[in-house]
Amino acid sequence: MERNSRTVSAEDRDLIFLKKYILIPEGARCCSQHLDDDRLTKNAIDKVAPFSIQSKRFSSSEQKRFDFGNPLSLSDDEYQILTSLTKVQFEDLASYLFDSNIRNSSNRSIRTALAILLCKLPLGLSLNILAVLFQLPDKKTVSRSLKTVRTALMTRFVPSNLGFNHITRQEIIDQHTSTMARRLMCDAESNTAIVVIDGTYLYIQ
Repeated sequence: MERNSRTVSAEDRDLIFLKKYILIPEGARCCSQHLDDDRLTKNAIDKVAPFSIQSKRFSSSEQKRFDFGNPLSLSDDEYQILTSLTKVQFEDLASYLFDSNIRNSSNRSIRTALAILLCKLPLGLSLNILAVLFQLPDKKTVSRSLKTVRTALMTRFVPSNLGFNHITRQEIIDQHTSTMARRLMCDAESNTAIVVIDGTYLYIQ
């Protein structure tokens, strides 16, 4: 180990645990040559391998590591690493669920239920891993949480943000049509809606 070794950041420890299921202890250090702007390089992360196999019991009485129920418990960087959303974006998405039929339970809050889904989508974590990360009883609890949030988002979020019904013709003209598009597509006519539909991957039988 070099004299100018650096402490592995919490963000990198979380990322390695989520990506490779390897737990790096807090305070672990590495050579500076493996760092770029105080973060582990991709090549360094790819080379990380387990040194030993140990068991650790996670008690529900311990403070939760990923406590999305408390908006102040995680940094913006941690939100982005775990959910691919900033904290502001997460709060905006969560607002669609507060008026839904989802309720806070003894196992998880509404915010935590959303976080479980957002961790599952980009990281592809198994239900068992998610149960450990969020300190839930079992994978069935995780499965129920995923189904509940997905159903609520399909009811509350999707109709307001996706599809033809979420936007009016005039909004397309006023907010989503550039001057260049008007000149190219409709001779600069100001009251024409321009819709481009790409059918490249449309299934044809």
